[in-house]
Amino acid sequence: MGSSDAVRYDAVIIGAGAAGLACAAGLLPGLRVPEGRTVTTLYHAPAEPPTTEPLLFVDSRRRFLNTCVPSAVQPGFSPDGRALVSTSVLGSPGPAETAAVLRAVGEVYGAETSHWELVHRVTVPGALPAMDGPVPLSRTTRFAPGRYVWGDHRATGSLQGALASGACAAREVLEDLAGHGP
Repeated sequence: MGSSDAVRYDAVIIGAGAAGLACAAGLLPGLRVPEGRTVTTLYHAPAEPPTTEPLLFVDSRRRFLNTCVPSAVQPGFSPDGRALVSTSVLGSPGPAETAAVLRAVGEVYGAETSHWELVHRVTVPGALPAMDGPVPLSRTTRFAPGRYVWGDHRATGSLQGALASGACAAREVLEDLAGHGP
């Protein structure tokens, strides 16, 4: 097939993160590209694990997005055998904000965190779409006849939202191709 050959499809599905979505918007006039939110994940190594349960904690006071102990799920996630605590926050916190987040994490775990060692930090610009409310928890992935757009920007700004939106796209494509869609 040459570069100028046209190919026709009954359905085109676009699943993209922030950068890909901006590119897709050039192909799909009217596609709204939400503003992205930076997320930073802080990895700490405490002397003792704050919990051995494989749980993800969400802070209702919104001081951080979530925290968990990956080494409680898989000890190999901590190559030196210490506990590994992962905490994600919106933005890119400076030293004072990082210390405040660590104190908040300590409250959640009921642990003293002042001696926890920061072993790694990952900041991802545009990791999550802005979800300025009110926003429906899920939206159709149907963009135009035969065109579908999925991603966490079509549901909740999270990995779960991305997966749910992808499943929704699959269902909607199958319904439409079977003649049961709109």
